[in-house]
Amino acid sequence: MAEEDRKTVRSQVKDPDLIRKRHLQIGIKASKLFAKKGYAGSSMREISKATGITIGNLYDYITKKEDVLCLVFDAFYSTWTENLKKHGVFDIEDPAEQLRAAVRKMLELVHNYQDMALLMYRESKHLPKDFLKITLQKETEFIECFEKILKKGKEQKVFNISDPFFAASMIVYQISFESLRGWSLKGRYTDEEIMTYLEEIIMKSVT
Repeated sequence: MAEEDRKTVRSQVKDPDLIRKRHLQIGIKASKLFAKKGYAGSSMREISKATGITIGNLYDYITKKEDVLCLVFDAFYSTWTENLKKHGVFDIEDPAEQLRAAVRKMLELVHNYQDMALLMYRESKHLPKDFLKITLQKETEFIECFEKILKKGKEQKVFNISDPFFAASMIVYQISFESLRGWSLKGRYTDEEIMTYLEEIIMKSVT
């Protein structure tokens, strides 16, 4: 976890690897509860049950309820970074191939963590100001990841775009489409069809 995150979500545990493991566990499990009941409507007892960690042990890793919401956001951004690294997306030389790989892996990730992605848009108003600032910075870094690919492709005349950052911002929004508007597609398309159509729309938008 980044240094600024540790300053926001304090832990009594000293082992950084254990802290990271538990924080990810709390963030991922709590996201499902918050998606169902909302952050404000979820009690610490319910959070304890959802995460499989006793309330007493929870307070070894957090100091207050809003820390749990911070961990949901942190878990999402940590997961996407690790996912792209794991699949070697950052090592792909060809811009078009790299963009397609990044888009596909992110579409799969958002599909698997739809609860988390939806919470990013619905519950950000509950974040403390210091963590909101961190979250917005991570969102910008996410966009800049795609911007870097688009810039390289524009320089090589692979992509036909005017503003790489704006185009990258639109790509990130489209990647979240299933979580935000996917309810209108269920029953009409399979999960694979949804991801494939989104991937093709995104690729065509930059060529």
